[in-house]
Amino acid sequence: MTGRAQGAPTRLRLADEFFLVAHNHDADTILPRLHGTGIDLGLAGALLAELVLDRRVEITEGQVVVFDPTPPRDELAASLLRDIVMEPPHTIRVWLEYVSHDARDKVGSRLHVAGQLAQVKHRKWWGGPAVQYRAVNAERALIPEVRLHDLLARPHPGLGGARISQDHRLMQDVTLAALAQATGLLSALLWYHGPHRARSQLDELRRALPSPLLELAKQTEAAVGDAVLGRRR
Repeated sequence: MTGRAQGAPTRLRLADEFFLVAHNHDADTILPRLHGTGIDLGLAGALLAELVLDRRVEITEGQVVVFDPTPPRDELAASLLRDIVMEPPHTIRVWLEYVSHDARDKVGSRLHVAGQLAQVKHRKWWGGPAVQYRAVNAERALIPEVRLHDLLARPHPGLGGARISQDHRLMQDVTLAALAQATGLLSALLWYHGPHRARSQLDELRRALPSPLLELAKQTEAAVGDAVLGRRR
């Protein structure tokens, strides 16, 4: 199974891009570059950030609040927005934990339906089917990673919050970089670019992010840190 037929490349949504950069596409099936908890919480943060980028939710005093209940065109985003609409306001951390439980399966399925990933089915050694993925087009799967490299490899003089707020693509790229840093993925992506320089560059870009997206990145980082500490106890 390979998903729908390939057409003209379209810009992926934020969680799709995080999924792709969080995996290596060189092998027959995709391989994670990050521990499972980091991927799950990173995807949860990205799915919530998609609704911020769509201007459907806002972050107010650390809580996720509905701004516009109109369902987005994307089915997965619309489903998450319905959940948020039906609940009283909860903190970012509550929603991160909730969304992370099945974020990997849902985003992987969305990428499959979009024709970005092909399903590779095999049987587990203890019986029962298992589904893994491979990139339909490895070069296309690397596009978000290439954009991250370009974003963090050069300075951006004069870049302020006003410019990022007016440029949806740039805002998505900076949010992707912030979530990669929050989950510990950035060093795995930029090891040959000089992680220290990349982090310094990202620090400047993060300061120009709208506050709801920056707060999502910070809360994602805190959730990943707490989960890692919990496993060590």
